[in-house]
Amino acid sequence: MYWRRMPLICNKRATTLFEIIVATVIFSMVMAGMVSIFVAGKQHVMHSRDRMTSSEIGKFFLEPLGLAVSQSTWDTGALSEGAHSGTTQKINNIDYTAPYAVSSLDGARPDAPRRVVATVHWTEN
Repeated sequence: MYWRRMPLICNKRATTLFEIIVATVIFSMVMAGMVSIFVAGKQHVMHSRDRMTSSEIGKFFLEPLGLAVSQSTWDTGALSEGAHSGTTQKINNIDYTAPYAVSSLDGARPDAPRRVVATVHWTEN
């Protein structure tokens, strides 16, 4: 048996510089899009965390008002009608303030129920 060795003829085409540049540009655009998605996601998570903290801070600010309800102090102090400045609480280097307003639901009665509306303010990083 006779084996004849055939020469290998390869029609291999080399990658050009233009193809490499185009592939690099496409890859860069995809990576830039992915990075922007991750940055936006991180900002959303941080904002959601700050909102959750502010709701807990709102409960923290309103708790003393609930404890201050008594007939002897109904028209004085924290439950008197009008706007009140509230206090400031610092958490994770963010200052949270909660000014609140007290209004009577029935202004004609001195012992009428009161509505307290607190608004928590903070500045995001």
